[in-house]
Amino acid sequence: MHVFTIGGATQDIFLTYHGADSMTIEKRNFAEHYMLFESGEKIEIESITHITGGGATNSAVSFKNQGFEVTTSCKIGFDAAGDFVFKALQDCGIDMSLVLRSTNYETGKSFIINSSQGECTIFAYRGANNHLDLKTLVCDDLKQADLLYITSLSNQSAEILPSLVACAQNFNIPIAINPGASQLTKGTESLKLSLKHVKTLILNSSEARTFMIALIESGEAYKKALKTRQPQELAEPTNNKPYLLDNPVAYNNLYFSMQQFFKEVLHMGPEIVVITNGANGVYAATKELIYFHPSIKTHVVDTVGAGDAFGSCFVGSIAQGYSIEDALRRGIINSASVLHYIGAKQGLLTKEQLDEQLATLDKSLLQRYPLLS
Repeated sequence: MHVFTIGGATQDIFLTYHGADSMTIEKRNFAEHYMLFESGEKIEIESITHITGGGATNSAVSFKNQGFEVTTSCKIGFDAAGDFVFKALQDCGIDMSLVLRSTNYETGKSFIINSSQGECTIFAYRGANNHLDLKTLVCDDLKQADLLYITSLSNQSAEILPSLVACAQNFNIPIAINPGASQLTKGTESLKLSLKHVKTLILNSSEARTFMIALIESGEAYKKALKTRQPQELAEPTNNKPYLLDNPVAYNNLYFSMQQFFKEVLHMGPEIVVITNGANGVYAATKELIYFHPSIKTHVVDTVGAGDAFGSCFVGSIAQGYSIEDALRRGIINSASVLHYIGAKQGLLTKEQLDEQLATLDKSLLQRYPLLS
């Protein structure tokens, strides 16, 4: 089975030291976490690590580890960072024939600083990632693919989404998409139109909130469909119900339901909508049920790439015939493994390793809830 990944490619530069101080601000329905640096302070770091990153490359290596043949398409510069990315992926056995090289834009870079809790703040320079186009990526190039996995398309690159989806649709290629901020805000209408051809949509909780707000702002119909009662009017929260299903999203003094969000997005076309919520677990919704699996408790070294590890493994598992329940479990296992290492690729598991850990995972952890009628 051949997977085609498209999206971002970067050189990730990790600045490692004892970890920044952190601060948490509790708001009405959620908390925000901040890393703190004293103004004017000179910070001495312990090490600098260079690794490849970006959604297209992270997912490509993950799919390769699962046993797929993989072609990736991304845009990098004709520079040392671009050479670094190209060689690293080539060494992993990824088909690089559709990687675009730019003389006008530098390879994207991410500068990553860790907190004492293992969380990271990322300073992202998009560079060539902002300028991915279809002029040199011919629709016929997709013919060989059995699955198209679209990761974040930054800024101008987001404009290719409808054409890319249409190309895949012409060849009846299943599509999974993990969109970025540009597609969720500036490209909301294009994303909505594209979703009718998408099988699986994957978002993290922050991205889901961004997309929900974009939908609310796009028209009264979505505002009415997603609106729920204020928290004090709701029934008492249950101790065992997952957080996103028990807590409405606040926006402009109104409250909106994540369950209704699942329902509305599923109506746009996807068969499965997934929301990852970090240490609090993962949700996957179909037209009948919402599945929830808590995260696996593990020692966290670095959180970068955990979402890519989950999404690519979940989609790969579905493509290989696993049930949605086992796809969730395998995705969470893969994500937990990546958390043990610096960077998005070192902890990625093989198909055999995933199946071995799947066999020992407590199956009772997974919960099911009916989708709202």
